[in-house]
Amino acid sequence: MAAAPPCPKRCPRRSARLLGGLFCSLAALSTLTFLAGGGHEELLSRSLPLLLAAGGGQQPVGAPLLPADDAFLLVPRPGACAPSGPWLLVLVASAPGHVAQRQAVRRSWGGARRAAGRSLWTVFGLGMPGEPEQQAALEREAREHGDLLQARFVDSYANLTLKTLALLGWAAARCPDVRFLVKADDDVFLNLPALARHLGQLAGPPAAYLGRIHWRVHPSRDPRSRHHVPASLYPERAFPPYCSGTAYVLSAPAAAAVLGAARQLPLLPLEDAFVGLCARRAGIAPRHLAHMAGAARFPPDACCYREVLFSVHSVAPAQMVAMWEAAEQPCSAWQRALGLARCKALAWLAALAL
Repeated sequence: MAAAPPCPKRCPRRSARLLGGLFCSLAALSTLTFLAGGGHEELLSRSLPLLLAAGGGQQPVGAPLLPADDAFLLVPRPGACAPSGPWLLVLVASAPGHVAQRQAVRRSWGGARRAAGRSLWTVFGLGMPGEPEQQAALEREAREHGDLLQARFVDSYANLTLKTLALLGWAAARCPDVRFLVKADDDVFLNLPALARHLGQLAGPPAAYLGRIHWRVHPSRDPRSRHHVPASLYPERAFPPYCSGTAYVLSAPAAAAVLGAARQLPLLPLEDAFVGLCARRAGIAPRHLAHMAGAARFPPDACCYREVLFSVHSVAPAQMVAMWEAAEQPCSAWQRALGLARCKALAWLAALAL
């Protein structure tokens, strides 16, 4: 075979093109990593206080909307918030029939009383069931665990906003020394040690509202949808930015401001959008937490659940307990280095497999 001819002058140009392609690939990879980490959302989140200030800033809000003394059928055991309340109070929106979900939470992250050196407590909020025997079962559960808060309204999806207001109002009235409140669904796995460490490092104004932000969500005008919001109730074309209702954090001052604004706004059936509206009314901008999964689904992975993410949604009871019982240090060095980008890649691959 004949030897290759000497490289003509165009070879350096080819090398330059190869180097250029390499640099473009590295730039694209950096951009993808930035997006996977939620950096773009964090930048948007930081711009919200300026937008609110430009729009007039904080609006006057009334006194917090607190529940009446007879607003509840079942209340958590007395003394849980005395003499001083927990530093972090987790308010879990549940339903009368979700016994397996509540038990899984108790057997996993919800059974902890301290995280990252901070005291915490978990309470389950629910309404009234349709069957008398189910009410009797709830009363037995309340006597055994002392962590049920049952309000006097029918438990339904349409009443989820009432449930959230009942939980926040009870906390404001009975646990006044709480520093932060987390509202979560009962199919959410919370990484409380990581979340408590993050909250303990927060700087800035005391009225904090944090979570996975939803941007430019349009209300459904379809009367057949359970998310239906008629224009007569909310005429604007889009909701303001708000944190996903799967799990979000309110500091105590922010919770009081939300309860105050709730008196002045129409009660929307979408609780997370309603909380966002109350926050806007009070001049509180949501802050994006990329480590909150929001409505995204992540496959079972102890590293993601126990170290990287703050919250994971749509976790079955058995899966929740299994992730809690995983090794205390589930991340290898390379997994820890990849962090959030790796967890999001796993979620993306799992979605492709469906």
